[in-house]
Amino acid sequence: MNEQNNPMPEAGADKSKPVDGPATRASAERTPIERAADIAKTQASVAADALRRGEFMREPSVDPAASSDDRLIALLCYGTQILIPLVMPMIVLLSESSKKRPFQRYHAIQSLALMAVFIAIGILVSLGIVIINIVPIIGWLIGLLAACLSPIGYLMGVIALLYYGAQSYQGKRFAIPGLTSFLRDQGWL
Repeated sequence: MNEQNNPMPEAGADKSKPVDGPATRASAERTPIERAADIAKTQASVAADALRRGEFMREPSVDPAASSDDRLIALLCYGTQILIPLVMPMIVLLSESSKKRPFQRYHAIQSLALMAVFIAIGILVSLGIVIINIVPIIGWLIGLLAACLSPIGYLMGVIALLYYGAQSYQGKRFAIPGLTSFLRDQGWL
């Protein structure tokens, strides 16, 4: 009779936690998507805080093993993105010498990812403008506003690339807020 009133815990269940019902289990067990969303939210807030403080990068440290050739290649990985995107970092990553030169590889991967983010933002903004232009007057005004602001966005990207290039030429390994931590989590850096 006593066994009917007190249900047996499931095999392998933690006996220190009370079993209240399905609502408690659902709130305690998070899906992988919810966990990824929480991580992304945390990284985005850290990046936003860094940008509010005026930081374009975190954790700059001078790499003493970086030669002048390594620093020049790292500068070119960022600087050439302005005119011919994605080419120089891909050359560096596909070359045999990048396996022996971690400084070059680090900056090639980081500049490639930064340019991929810039391209993705550009595509999303363009698609948004095309979709919003369906609305007759408001769409045209938003399209005009976007046309006026797009050179400013491009200039901000150019300034960021030149800044990161200059920092890499000084032999620094730095973390771009949000982006570098994502690259490390994926195992690319």
